[in-house]
Amino acid sequence: MSVIYEPKGKAREYSPLALNLYEGCDHNCFYCYVPNIKRAFNKYYDHKTVKCRKNVIENLRNEAPKLREKNQVLLSFTGDPYCLANNEFGLTRQALEILYKNNIQVAILTKGGKRAISDIEIIKKFGNSIKVGCTLTFDNDIHSLEYEPGAAPASERIEMLKYFNEHNVETWVSMEPVLNHNHSLNLIKMAMPYTSHFKIGKLNHFPDIERKIDWTQFLHDVVEIMRENNKPFYIKNDLLKWNDNIVFEPCEIDQDYLNVQPYEMIKESLFD
Repeated sequence: MSVIYEPKGKAREYSPLALNLYEGCDHNCFYCYVPNIKRAFNKYYDHKTVKCRKNVIENLRNEAPKLREKNQVLLSFTGDPYCLANNEFGLTRQALEILYKNNIQVAILTKGGKRAISDIEIIKKFGNSIKVGCTLTFDNDIHSLEYEPGAAPASERIEMLKYFNEHNVETWVSMEPVLNHNHSLNLIKMAMPYTSHFKIGKLNHFPDIERKIDWTQFLHDVVEIMRENNKPFYIKNDLLKWNDNIVFEPCEIDQDYLNVQPYEMIKESLFD
Protein backbone atom coordinates (compact mmCIF):
# COMPACT_ATOMS: atom_id res chain seq x y z
CA MET A 1 0.00 0.00 0.00
CA SER A 2 1.32 3.45 -0.93
CA VAL A 3 2.13 5.83 1.92
CA ILE A 4 1.20 8.80 -0.28
CA TYR A 5 -2.48 8.51 -1.15
CA GLU A 6 -5.40 10.40 -2.70
CA PRO A 7 -7.84 11.57 -0.01
CA LYS A 8 -11.54 11.04 -0.58
CA GLY A 9 -14.65 12.99 0.34
CA LYS A 10 -14.23 15.92 2.72
CA ALA A 11 -10.52 15.29 3.11
CA ARG A 12 -9.97 15.89 -0.60
CA GLU A 13 -10.92 19.55 -0.07
CA TYR A 14 -7.59 20.10 1.66
CA SER A 15 -5.19 18.44 -0.74
CA PRO A 16 -5.04 16.14 -3.77
CA LEU A 17 -2.42 13.97 -2.01
CA ALA A 18 -1.63 13.24 1.62
CA LEU A 19 0.91 11.47 3.81
CA ASN A 20 0.40 10.26 7.38
CA LEU A 21 3.66 9.49 9.16
CA TYR A 22 2.24 8.36 12.49
CA GLU A 23 -0.50 6.10 13.75
CA GLY A 24 -2.41 7.87 16.49
CA CYS A 25 -2.09 11.37 17.91
CA ASP A 26 -1.20 12.61 21.40
CA HIS A 27 -3.10 15.91 21.15
CA ASN A 28 -6.25 14.19 22.47
CA CYS A 29 -8.68 16.71 20.96
CA PHE A 30 -12.17 15.96 22.22
CA TYR A 31 -13.75 16.49 18.78
CA CYS A 32 -11.39 14.21 16.82
CA TYR A 33 -13.23 11.96 14.38
CA VAL A 34 -10.35 9.57 13.69
CA PRO A 35 -10.65 7.25 16.73
CA ASN A 36 -14.25 6.31 15.92
CA ILE A 37 -13.34 5.57 12.30
CA LYS A 38 -10.36 3.45 13.31
CA ARG A 39 -12.29 1.55 15.99
CA ALA A 40 -14.86 0.56 13.40
CA PHE A 41 -12.14 -1.68 11.99
CA ASN A 42 -10.25 -2.44 15.21
CA LYS A 43 -12.11 -2.20 18.50
CA TYR A 44 -8.81 -2.26 20.41
CA TYR A 45 -7.39 0.77 18.59
CA ASP A 46 -5.76 3.30 20.95
CA HIS A 47 -5.49 6.68 19.22
CA LYS A 48 -3.68 8.28 22.16
CA THR A 49 -0.65 6.04 21.71
CA VAL A 50 1.49 7.32 18.86
CA LYS A 51 3.45 4.86 16.75
CA CYS A 52 5.60 5.33 13.68
CA ARG A 53 3.94 3.84 10.63
CA LYS A 54 5.79 0.70 9.67
CA ASN A 55 8.54 1.38 7.10
CA VAL A 56 6.99 4.76 6.28
CA ILE A 57 10.29 6.54 5.56
CA GLU A 58 11.67 3.66 3.51
CA ASN A 59 8.45 3.46 1.50
CA LEU A 60 8.36 7.22 1.01
CA ARG A 61 11.92 7.17 -0.28
CA ASN A 62 10.86 4.61 -2.89
CA GLU A 63 7.61 6.33 -3.88
CA ALA A 64 8.69 9.96 -3.98
CA PRO A 65 10.69 9.81 -7.26
CA LYS A 66 7.52 8.72 -9.06
CA LEU A 67 5.71 11.88 -7.90
CA ARG A 68 8.29 14.50 -8.85
CA GLU A 69 6.69 17.89 -9.55
CA LYS A 70 3.14 16.51 -9.37
CA ASN A 71 0.40 17.39 -6.90
CA GLN A 72 0.73 18.90 -3.45
CA VAL A 73 1.17 16.46 -0.55
CA LEU A 74 -0.42 17.32 2.80
CA LEU A 75 1.14 16.41 6.15
CA SER A 76 -1.32 15.16 7.44
CA PHE A 77 -4.92 14.02 8.03
CA THR A 78 -5.18 11.27 10.65
CA GLY A 79 -2.53 12.66 12.96
CA ASP A 80 -0.22 15.64 13.32
CA PRO A 81 3.27 15.95 11.81
CA TYR A 82 4.31 17.90 14.90
CA CYS A 83 2.65 15.83 17.58
CA LEU A 84 4.60 15.51 20.83
CA ALA A 85 5.93 12.12 19.74
CA ASN A 86 7.66 13.70 16.74
CA ASN A 87 10.13 15.24 19.20
CA GLU A 88 11.30 11.69 19.85
CA PHE A 89 10.90 10.00 16.47
CA GLY A 90 11.63 12.90 14.09
CA LEU A 91 9.82 11.41 11.09
CA THR A 92 8.58 14.78 9.82
CA ARG A 93 12.08 16.13 9.23
CA GLN A 94 13.08 12.96 7.40
CA ALA A 95 9.95 13.11 5.24
CA LEU A 96 10.52 16.77 4.37
CA GLU A 97 14.07 16.02 3.26
CA ILE A 98 12.83 13.29 0.93
CA LEU A 99 10.00 15.42 -0.46
CA TYR A 100 12.38 18.33 -1.02
CA LYS A 101 14.93 16.16 -2.78
CA ASN A 102 12.21 14.98 -5.16
CA ASN A 103 10.75 18.42 -5.91
CA ILE A 104 7.38 17.66 -4.33
CA GLN A 105 5.34 20.59 -3.05
CA VAL A 106 4.08 20.31 0.51
CA ALA A 107 1.30 21.65 2.72
CA ILE A 108 1.76 21.25 6.48
CA LEU A 109 -1.21 21.33 8.85
CA THR A 110 -0.41 21.21 12.55
CA LYS A 111 -1.52 22.15 16.05
CA GLY A 112 2.06 21.74 17.24
CA GLY A 113 2.84 25.44 17.36
CA LYS A 114 6.52 26.20 17.88
CA ARG A 115 7.45 22.54 17.39
CA ALA A 116 7.22 23.21 13.64
CA ILE A 117 9.79 25.99 13.93
CA SER A 118 12.49 23.39 14.59
CA ASP A 119 12.34 22.52 10.87
CA ILE A 120 12.57 26.09 9.59
CA GLU A 121 15.86 25.37 7.78
CA ILE A 122 14.47 22.66 5.52
CA ILE A 123 11.08 24.40 5.19
CA LYS A 124 12.68 27.58 3.85
CA LYS A 125 14.58 25.57 1.23
CA PHE A 126 11.27 24.69 -0.45
CA GLY A 127 10.81 28.35 -1.38
CA ASN A 128 7.33 28.91 -2.81
CA SER A 129 6.59 25.20 -2.88
CA ILE A 130 5.55 24.81 0.73
CA LYS A 131 2.98 26.30 3.06
CA VAL A 132 2.69 25.90 6.83
CA GLY A 133 -0.69 26.08 8.48
CA CYS A 134 -2.53 25.40 11.69
CA THR A 135 -6.02 24.53 12.83
CA LEU A 136 -7.59 27.26 14.98
CA THR A 137 -10.55 26.46 17.22
CA PHE A 138 -10.60 28.49 20.46
CA ASP A 139 -9.57 32.12 20.90
CA ASN A 140 -8.01 31.61 24.34
CA ASP A 141 -5.50 29.24 25.88
CA ILE A 142 -7.81 28.07 28.69
CA HIS A 143 -10.34 26.44 26.36
CA SER A 144 -7.60 25.28 24.02
CA LEU A 145 -5.72 23.42 26.77
CA GLU A 146 -8.97 21.98 28.15
CA TYR A 147 -10.27 20.54 24.89
CA GLU A 148 -6.97 19.98 23.02
CA PRO A 149 -4.65 19.16 25.95
CA GLY A 150 -1.69 17.84 23.96
CA ALA A 151 -1.77 20.53 21.28
CA ALA A 152 -0.04 23.87 21.45
CA PRO A 153 -2.29 26.56 22.99
CA ALA A 154 -4.06 29.02 20.73
CA SER A 155 -1.61 31.86 21.37
CA GLU A 156 1.34 29.69 20.39
CA ARG A 157 -0.28 28.68 17.10
CA ILE A 158 -0.76 32.36 16.24
CA GLU A 159 2.90 32.98 17.14
CA MET A 160 3.88 30.13 14.82
CA LEU A 161 2.03 31.78 11.94
CA LYS A 162 3.72 35.07 12.73
CA TYR A 163 7.17 33.45 12.81
CA PHE A 164 6.80 31.73 9.45
CA ASN A 165 5.24 34.81 7.90
CA GLU A 166 8.23 36.89 9.05
CA HIS A 167 10.54 34.30 7.47
CA ASN A 168 8.72 34.55 4.11
CA VAL A 169 7.06 31.13 4.35
CA GLU A 170 3.49 30.94 3.05
CA THR A 171 1.04 30.41 5.89
CA TRP A 172 -2.56 29.26 6.05
CA VAL A 173 -5.30 28.49 8.54
CA SER A 174 -7.88 25.73 8.70
CA MET A 175 -11.03 26.96 10.45
CA GLU A 176 -12.51 23.56 11.12
CA PRO A 177 -14.07 22.43 13.33
CA VAL A 178 -15.95 25.60 14.22
CA LEU A 179 -17.07 25.16 17.81
CA ASN A 180 -18.08 28.71 18.65
CA HIS A 181 -19.13 31.44 16.21
CA ASN A 182 -17.44 34.29 18.09
CA HIS A 183 -14.27 32.36 18.88
CA SER A 184 -13.76 31.60 15.20
CA LEU A 185 -14.34 35.19 14.11
CA ASN A 186 -11.92 36.44 16.77
CA LEU A 187 -9.31 33.91 15.66
CA ILE A 188 -9.60 35.00 12.04
CA LYS A 189 -8.97 38.60 13.09
CA MET A 190 -6.02 37.55 15.27
CA ALA A 191 -4.42 35.44 12.53
CA MET A 192 -5.24 37.74 9.60
CA PRO A 193 -1.96 39.76 9.60
CA TYR A 194 0.18 36.62 9.45
CA THR A 195 -1.88 34.33 7.23
CA SER A 196 -1.76 33.97 3.45
CA HIS A 197 -5.16 32.30 3.12
CA PHE A 198 -7.93 30.50 5.00
CA LYS A 199 -9.90 27.31 4.48
CA ILE A 200 -13.17 27.49 6.36
CA GLY A 201 -15.58 24.72 7.29
CA LYS A 202 -17.95 23.97 10.14
CA LEU A 203 -18.47 21.33 12.82
CA ASN A 204 -19.69 17.82 12.09
CA HIS A 205 -20.54 14.77 14.22
CA PHE A 206 -21.68 16.85 17.24
CA PRO A 207 -25.35 17.72 16.58
CA ASP A 208 -25.96 19.24 20.04
CA ILE A 209 -23.23 21.83 19.43
CA GLU A 210 -24.04 22.28 15.74
CA ARG A 211 -27.62 23.30 16.54
CA LYS A 212 -26.37 26.21 18.67
CA ILE A 213 -24.62 27.88 15.73
CA ASP A 214 -26.36 29.86 13.03
CA TRP A 215 -24.29 28.57 10.11
CA THR A 216 -25.84 30.89 7.55
CA GLN A 217 -24.88 33.90 9.65
CA PHE A 218 -21.43 32.48 10.30
CA LEU A 219 -20.90 32.04 6.57
CA HIS A 220 -21.94 35.66 5.92
CA ASP A 221 -19.61 36.91 8.66
CA VAL A 222 -16.51 35.04 7.50
CA VAL A 223 -17.01 35.98 3.85
CA GLU A 224 -17.42 39.62 4.83
CA ILE A 225 -14.20 39.58 6.87
CA MET A 226 -12.25 37.87 4.11
CA ARG A 227 -13.40 40.20 1.39
CA GLU A 228 -12.92 43.34 3.48
CA ASN A 229 -9.30 42.28 4.02
CA ASN A 230 -8.73 41.05 0.45
CA LYS A 231 -7.72 37.69 1.88
CA PRO A 232 -7.92 34.57 -0.32
CA PHE A 233 -10.21 31.90 1.12
CA TYR A 234 -12.00 28.65 0.38
CA ILE A 235 -15.40 27.67 1.77
CA LYS A 236 -15.73 23.95 2.37
CA ASN A 237 -18.79 22.16 1.01
CA ASP A 238 -20.39 21.46 4.40
CA LEU A 239 -20.52 25.16 5.18
CA LEU A 240 -21.39 26.15 1.63
CA LYS A 241 -24.66 24.21 1.97
CA TRP A 242 -25.84 26.93 4.37
CA ASN A 243 -25.49 29.69 1.78
CA ASP A 244 -28.65 31.68 1.11
CA ASN A 245 -27.75 34.57 -1.17
CA ILE A 246 -23.95 35.03 -1.35
CA VAL A 247 -22.56 35.01 -4.89
CA PHE A 248 -19.13 33.38 -4.78
CA GLU A 249 -16.23 33.84 -7.13
CA PRO A 250 -15.23 30.50 -8.70
CA CYS A 251 -11.89 30.54 -6.87
CA GLU A 252 -13.63 30.89 -3.48
CA ILE A 253 -15.25 27.47 -3.86
CA ASP A 254 -12.48 25.76 -5.87
CA GLN A 255 -10.84 23.18 -3.62
CA ASP A 256 -7.55 23.30 -5.55
CA TYR A 257 -7.22 27.06 -6.03
CA LEU A 258 -5.06 27.55 -2.93
CA ASN A 259 -2.81 24.52 -3.41
CA VAL A 260 0.93 25.10 -3.48
CA GLN A 261 2.25 25.64 -6.99
CA PRO A 262 4.61 23.13 -8.64
CA TYR A 263 8.14 23.16 -7.36
CA GLU A 264 10.60 25.60 -8.91
CA MET A 265 13.88 23.88 -9.65
CA ILE A 266 16.65 25.01 -7.32
CA LYS A 267 20.22 24.37 -8.41
CA GLU A 268 21.55 24.03 -4.87
CA SER A 269 20.47 20.71 -3.42
CA LEU A 270 19.93 20.13 0.26
CA PHE A 271 22.24 17.16 -0.06
CA ASP A 272 25.10 18.84 -1.96
